[in-house]
Amino acid sequence: MGTEEYLVDAQPELFQVETQSSKHKQLKSYVSFISAGDSLGDNSGLDSVRMTKTLRFAPVAVKKVLRWSFNDIIHMCVQLDNCQLSEQLFLEMHKIGLRPSSFTYDGFIKCVLAGKGVAHAIKVIEVMERRGIQPYDGTLVALSVSHSKSLQLDLAEDFLGRISDMKPEYIHAFNALLSGCDIMNEPERALRVLSRMKHLDLKPHIWTYEILFSLFGNVNVPYEEGNMLSHADVSKRISIIEMDMLNHEIQHSFVSMKNVIRAFGAEGMIDEMLRYLNVAENVLWNMDPYQKSDLYGIVLHTLVKAKETDKAIRTFKIMRSCGLPANTAIYNVMIECCKLLSCFKSAGTLVSLMLRDGYCPTVVTYTSLLKVLLAKDDFVGALDLLDLCITEGIQPDIGIFNAILSDANARGNIHIVECILECIHRAKVQPDESTLWYTFCTYVDQDLYNTAVEALQVLSMRMISEDASALKEKGSALEDLIISEEPDAELSIIKACGATKECSVAALLNLRWCVMMGSTISWSPEDSLWARRLASSYDANTRSDM
Repeated sequence: MGTEEYLVDAQPELFQVETQSSKHKQLKSYVSFISAGDSLGDNSGLDSVRMTKTLRFAPVAVKKVLRWSFNDIIHMCVQLDNCQLSEQLFLEMHKIGLRPSSFTYDGFIKCVLAGKGVAHAIKVIEVMERRGIQPYDGTLVALSVSHSKSLQLDLAEDFLGRISDMKPEYIHAFNALLSGCDIMNEPERALRVLSRMKHLDLKPHIWTYEILFSLFGNVNVPYEEGNMLSHADVSKRISIIEMDMLNHEIQHSFVSMKNVIRAFGAEGMIDEMLRYLNVAENVLWNMDPYQKSDLYGIVLHTLVKAKETDKAIRTFKIMRSCGLPANTAIYNVMIECCKLLSCFKSAGTLVSLMLRDGYCPTVVTYTSLLKVLLAKDDFVGALDLLDLCITEGIQPDIGIFNAILSDANARGNIHIVECILECIHRAKVQPDESTLWYTFCTYVDQDLYNTAVEALQVLSMRMISEDASALKEKGSALEDLIISEEPDAELSIIKACGATKECSVAALLNLRWCVMMGSTISWSPEDSLWARRLASSYDANTRSDM
């Protein structure tokens, strides 16, 4: 009898509800069969309606041997990542009247976590609790790790708190939670987790320290520039973590050293960063050339960002002399360095080296080259390079367009700004906040206020979507937020869009400002006189060039 047939036999009313909602079909059927044996006991008779009587009169010893066999196979399913087989075995245990043990649930839940996700596993836990069966500590650890990976940190921390007997091997669950704290930027929670680890006398792993360097290595970044106080704080933090590593006799790994170098670089602590690069080369003797290149890439990026051109060139030469392999990112960083030197010849040399090493230029490469030309005031050359990028079949991104818009805005060249904006639209690239800023400022600087507002409105809509039908659908749903007269309307917009959709939030806030300035919202931006004028002008220029 298959799973669905059994469900119809066991709980026909639940199965009827299940067929009405395909979205929750799998979860409901799943809950129905794990709930089927809620009232079963090892020595009790089986419900003749819902269960077969296969093991009704079997000795307890036989049931134990069978349960062990099922448990062994279900736990093997964990290693084989076979959720479907574990479900079949779990259902079969109910069909023959064999009550699962905590060990059975341990293997089953781990299979479900890997195969169907944490929501299904939580349903199993709820059934266990109704039956009065306590989950294994290993089960709670697995659930905590899954919640940490899905960044549900409150639940992850809660499951860790339910563990009764903390074992050294459970350190990986704490590491997973610390990693989630790093991703979500929650150092306060991380400190609480570390305090609990210390209270439980859990010995940290090298992975723990790798996360700690990433989590606590930065003070101001990305919000403020580093200063003397923040530099002292970073040095103190890293020193404390390294001292704790020494106390536990744990050596630096490649990742931990990489995170330390990145932390110093992000804070602008150039000398410390270069010192640790030297330490890494001397201490991590088993690093392969590509790992060394990775460290050099971080250092070069920091040096160029800090405009330490001499040190960047010297570091790049050392890297080349050691025969370390470069990559596209490293070449792009060094081409960016040429912008500071206003030397397009050097940038061309780097492109030649890049091609010789087998790396093809990317849109980032073209953007860096374009910035070099703009630094030399070669505006025509920059536009030609943009055309070459498109001709080579490389999909441009908003970054390369913004580089030209920035320069055109500084020059007050409205014609170029409008030409680039139409290029962006025809390339179906969504504008970002920088695009809107450069455009708005260009018009405002020329006292074209009405045009500035109209352009802001059209570009804000394109930020939401370049698809006309999708824009109308989204717009009609969001229009009430934009025209709302409530005092907390802006906060409502932020909450409605969510923290992960910053561009949509910015676009809606811009549209709300446009409404406050007297504009009428139309979710057909192509009907705007400004948009039609840009399209017509672009077509006319294209025909004249032909």
